[in-house]
Amino acid sequence: MKDWNEYIEKCYAGIENIDDLGDLYERELANDKDSKKKSGQYYTPYDVACLMSEWLAPLEGDNICDVCCGTGNLIMAYFDVIGKDETLKLLSEGRVFLYDNDPTAMSLCVNAIGVKYGKEYVSKINACVGDFLDKECNLPEKAKVISNPPYFKITDIPNNWIVTDVIKDSKDFYSAIMEKILDQSTSSVIITPYSFIGGNKFYSLRQKMNNHEGFIVSFDNVPGNIFAGRKYGVFNSNTSNSVRAAITVSSKGNKGYRCSPLIRFKNEERKDLLNKAVLEGTLSDYQKVSDEEAAFAKCNDILLLNKWKSSGKKLKDLLVDNSEYKLCIPNSCRYFTVSTKKDLDRTGKYTLCFKSESDLKLAYGLINSSFAYWWWRIYDGGITYPLSLLLDIPLIYADVEAIVDEMIEAEEQCLVYKKNAGKMQENVKFSDKYRKQLNKVFLDELNYKTDILNQIHNNHFFNR
Repeated sequence: MKDWNEYIEKCYAGIENIDDLGDLYERELANDKDSKKKSGQYYTPYDVACLMSEWLAPLEGDNICDVCCGTGNLIMAYFDVIGKDETLKLLSEGRVFLYDNDPTAMSLCVNAIGVKYGKEYVSKINACVGDFLDKECNLPEKAKVISNPPYFKITDIPNNWIVTDVIKDSKDFYSAIMEKILDQSTSSVIITPYSFIGGNKFYSLRQKMNNHEGFIVSFDNVPGNIFAGRKYGVFNSNTSNSVRAAITVSSKGNKGYRCSPLIRFKNEERKDLLNKAVLEGTLSDYQKVSDEEAAFAKCNDILLLNKWKSSGKKLKDLLVDNSEYKLCIPNSCRYFTVSTKKDLDRTGKYTLCFKSESDLKLAYGLINSSFAYWWWRIYDGGITYPLSLLLDIPLIYADVEAIVDEMIEAEEQCLVYKKNAGKMQENVKFSDKYRKQLNKVFLDELNYKTDILNQIHNNHFFNR
């Protein structure tokens, strides 16, 4: 283990660079994989930390708090954003609060501030070492919070926690941290996995969020990743950080949350993408959850979504337990969804049976259009297409029989193969022309004109 006290003294003396501390400590943690895995720590890249800070700076709150501060990536970026004069004012007035259960990380964070702004301010920092969820640990009045909490499952609930519905339902540490921050802060900016937006076990958290207001920006993990792909101390063959992340900006109010689509971007777009105005331009109207609409929709075209849902009919309404009218649907869908009459030679597929040939063709057209894929991006967007979500796809009654007949004829010519887990997986990749034709028919039926359905298949953000 590195002698961190010696390193800190060298930083004060100007021999070592304090800006390297976070990266060095993460590499050190990676040497102890069990500790790293249990801690669930993902360090925030500087550009993301600055973006979060720019959102936090104008929000209400007198006391600046970094919850789960680690070595200080977020709080140091926040100080950079607000400038030296405002930072020194906060420090001199004792209005900086840091929370972390790792005493070494806390020492590195506090001393990083001391090296950059003056050793005399170290004693004025409110450094709270311990479990933030301990009922005796609380935020100060008028707190504005920035946070990147650890991401891990709760296996046992400690006796010193206040056991809430959110903790009991989710058993996820990051959601418990989000809940406490929302309860005790005036405003906050938090980066977490995006799973709380739609996951069933996070419904009680979303209900609590109804009593606040703000916005949520969600990021896919391919081809670019918001955590810059860095993942030290890996435990499997996945050598990059695969978290699909969301930044949640909250303040007092009860409007609910505006949501972005699930944003996919290329690494070369990163600098232009991580811009307040650009990302805020993707947001929907305010949303609240209810028993009828239990998830936030990752969608900025709520009008089209609501028109689509208005039929009241779903894919599952066309199904029977067994019949001759069968479709095969692969459950993986990175860039598009597919249904075929051919029974594909692959693992990971669903077989659906329909009442009639006309029902089969309607479903065939809908699943091969952009609508089924969009539905998955709105309410999931993970690795596979959950069957329950697939069956809930709203129907659009339109005449797509001629297009579908042509696609069925083309299935054998459009077969593609990819090796996964040592076995070749059969799939179909139709020409884009079919998807565009189907989209037009369905959009015309909804009396709606939009280009959103083309954009959702892109692996880049900007149309360049």
